[in-house]
Amino acid sequence: MTEPKRQTLTERRAEELRMSIALTARDLFVAEGHTAVTVERICEIVGINPRTFHRHFPVKEDVLMPLLRRSERVILQGLEDAPDDADPVEVLTAALTTELNRRQVPEYDHQIMTLIVNTPQYRLRFVEWCEGLSESVTRFLARYYELDEDPFLRELPALLVIQTMRHALIQWVQNGGSDDFADIERWEARGLRLALSGLTRLPK
Repeated sequence: MTEPKRQTLTERRAEELRMSIALTARDLFVAEGHTAVTVERICEIVGINPRTFHRHFPVKEDVLMPLLRRSERVILQGLEDAPDDADPVEVLTAALTTELNRRQVPEYDHQIMTLIVNTPQYRLRFVEWCEGLSESVTRFLARYYELDEDPFLRELPALLVIQTMRHALIQWVQNGGSDDFADIERWEARGLRLALSGLTRLPK
């Protein structure tokens, strides 16, 4: 993964505030059982005014994006750190569930994922975030498989990987969730092996 540009103090404080707002919104959504919590309520708890909120989040539905971007960094680091002789399906399965397993709060995570999946505006942002992973996943797959030179066909396996991840999470929501994320990992592993079965492995 490319070394990130060093942040200025102002940028770091802005990022910390965005994360604080996102965490507060997430906790309120779970506590209330819905995403209709007002911007004013979120601002009251964080200690900012709505104008400051909207400087960082033009619309309220963007408020969970810092949490998704944090997950993205964890996923991409897991892919970047994988050894060249690793099983790519095992690496992908582990990377896609690393943050969930670190947090070990399945009931809470199930609640917030249920709200995201069942609220169209948040589900759309989740889908867009997932699709934004395609370039990085394609680079990862190119380390292990022969990928087509045609841009459409080259990106397609990564999109299947991402769809598998998304489908596993939605399945987990719809089936009530497990206590240890084992269902997600099992569905992802089986789905990924199927999705990537048509690719040719590069020599180790």
